Amino acid sequence: MKIVLFHQGALGDFLVAAGALEGVFTSEPGVVVDFWSKREHFSLLTGKGYLGEFHSLDGPLIPALLDDSAWETTPLPGFLARAQQVFVVGQAGSRLLAERLSARLSAKVLLLRSFPPPDHAGSHAFDYISAQLSTLGLPCGKGFLSLEPPESDMFAAQEFLKARAVEAKPVLVHPGSGGRRKIWPLAKWRDLLYWLSRELSLPVLLSVGPADECLREFAEMMSGEGITVLHGFSRARLAAFIAQCRLYLGSDSGVGHLAAAVGTPSVVVFGPTDPEVWAPRGESVRVVRGDWSERDVFEWDPSAAPGVPDAEVAGEIRSLLEV
Repeated sequence: MKIVLFHQGALGDFLVAAGALEGVFTSEPGVVVDFWSKREHFSLLTGKGYLGEFHSLDGPLIPALLDDSAWETTPLPGFLARAQQVFVVGQAGSRLLAERLSARLSAKVLLLRSFPPPDHAGSHAFDYISAQLSTLGLPCGKGFLSLEPPESDMFAAQEFLKARAVEAKPVLVHPGSGGRRKIWPLAKWRDLLYWLSRELSLPVLLSVGPADECLREFAEMMSGEGITVLHGFSRARLAAFIAQCRLYLGSDSGVGHLAAAVGTPSVVVFGPTDPEVWAPRGESVRVVRGDWSERDVFEWDPSAAPGVPDAEVAGEIRSLLEV
């Protein structure tokens, strides 16, 4: 069976959706799934037996399908014409695309909402997608997506760490997030980084993503304090770094879901968003709930002496490290 998955959302949304849909993808032999998505997300699935081809979201096709005057006549690519099932995962704005694909294709086109509306408060995004699959009579995944980074990325990450004399398994910290208000205050991250590196004597990697320009000064300061900074790596390479760490720490972001998927014990700090809906799922994921405003995020004094780490976060770290 040929399946196409359309998904244009963020990393965390993609990993949750792919995990829920994995039950469909593995339900019978010979299923091949083409991903009409972001290439960086597709690259994370290397090694999956159902993995087919990647198809870019860029180009004129999607705008044409959403154009009232062009959608009925615009040529459709072969990957869609050959599909037997098409899953369109998104929010209400994706409904029109699903309806028009359904009208143009012989394939069965199914729309799945990627996360619950406000009247489904407390329902995890994975469970919400799984419930939609169940209503359609389709199987769902086991609860979370399991990933193995490509061997080439694992080797490159090992060489990077070796070149910087990082010999013991490090801790990887990713303070950033797609929304600034979701970032745990930098003053708290700074206290935690000092505690990890100086009091616990652990090697620490600080990951700064492409959307984390607002954290550049913070990262530069921590680099000057002996923290190894990771910047500019692909998602697959970042997954490889996380997979080789003893622990992952982060704010609410898609990278937390990535850490859970590669099986690294994790502590994720949530603030304004609801962990009952968005917390990463995995066998060793701990969630801490905090309370702060966006103004608090960037109120940190580089010249101040390090303070005591947050007691709840430090407690979860000690529990996972068994120290």
